[in-house]
Amino acid sequence: MNISFIITSFNVAPYIAQCLDSLKGCVRPGDEVILVDDGSSDHTDLLAEKRFAKGFGPDVATQLVLLGTNTIGGVGIPANVGLAHATREAVFFVDGDDWMEPAGFRTCRAAFDATKPDILIGNYLEHDEATGKVKSPSDIHRWANLPGRDAGLDAVRMLALSMIAVPWRKFYRRAFLQANSLRFPEGDFFFEDNPFHWQVCRTAQTIRFHDAVLCRHRMNRPGQTMASTGTEFLAFFDHYETIRSTIAPDDTVLQTAALEWLVNNMSWQIGRMNPGVFWAYATRAAQVLEGKEALWSSLRNRYPATAIGGMVEALVRGQIAGTVAAWMADRTLQSVVEVNGRIDYLLWGGEPVGTPDLPKRIAQMSDHLQALHLIEEFRALQALDAADTMPHTTI
Repeated sequence: MNISFIITSFNVAPYIAQCLDSLKGCVRPGDEVILVDDGSSDHTDLLAEKRFAKGFGPDVATQLVLLGTNTIGGVGIPANVGLAHATREAVFFVDGDDWMEPAGFRTCRAAFDATKPDILIGNYLEHDEATGKVKSPSDIHRWANLPGRDAGLDAVRMLALSMIAVPWRKFYRRAFLQANSLRFPEGDFFFEDNPFHWQVCRTAQTIRFHDAVLCRHRMNRPGQTMASTGTEFLAFFDHYETIRSTIAPDDTVLQTAALEWLVNNMSWQIGRMNPGVFWAYATRAAQVLEGKEALWSSLRNRYPATAIGGMVEALVRGQIAGTVAAWMADRTLQSVVEVNGRIDYLLWGGEPVGTPDLPKRIAQMSDHLQALHLIEEFRALQALDAADTMPHTTI
């Protein structure tokens, strides 16, 4: 099947050349390469134009779509623009700051061509831009649970839903997307790929998997959505409600799966979140989790003695203040550990023993450490006291 490669880009000038060059080993005659730039202000568009002028090989069509201004939300609008321009039998999305692994991509493509499913899900690696380290995504263990050839569609679908939702690991049959009017949600929010993933997986009648690394996803680069630490995370609650609203109330299997999806996402968000967002996040979480005690009871045993399990347990019961207090205490304790590390550094090798102001600096560190303990106690009491005035839910 020939493919429309849809690349979305926004302010990825340092990475766009590597991304586009890596496509050369993936395309073949009959394909097309579409780049939709979402109003970049760092000359990503100019660099893309320069690269597109070279072409991508014989009989490979190109389309460069420059939106001129940054649209609201994240990838939703530019991805949909790309879909509107696509003309080939299949669609494959590419992030403008990622790069392809041609050998793995070609094996995935061969599997897709052989079976022509509605979607095929491949594997990928994460490249940490800050450290240079490469690792597998957190759902790597799920590849050991691939359903057998005789497995029913429900089992296959549940596995697909449990995988990380990113669109740039999937081959989509374009006629399937068109027939079911499948598009990314558009709005003033990020992480739109999550409801799109659920919509696609629940609609698909044929789903295949192929465990080969088809691309490398860049993490922890400046300006990246996945580096969000603020209110952007609140979008997950809206996405959860969107997903849940499409599931029949009595479909406990999918309702439970949707709640598990939300809980798993919350588990990584808390550690990244700016403390200034704690109250808003906990309040929204409690609102969304209200009335979900029955669903949570079926999941509770999957999170024994874990921080996320205790957090959801509290929020399901509307205990916003206590949850925020716990988060504040955890952040303060992290600071205490850092201060202790600095004191140890000064005492055991960071400075020569004869450094004149060493005792004074250690005393200052110790005072800071004590202050952090007091701040922790104060924040916990403040959070508990605020429970009477902050909006919260109860069951």
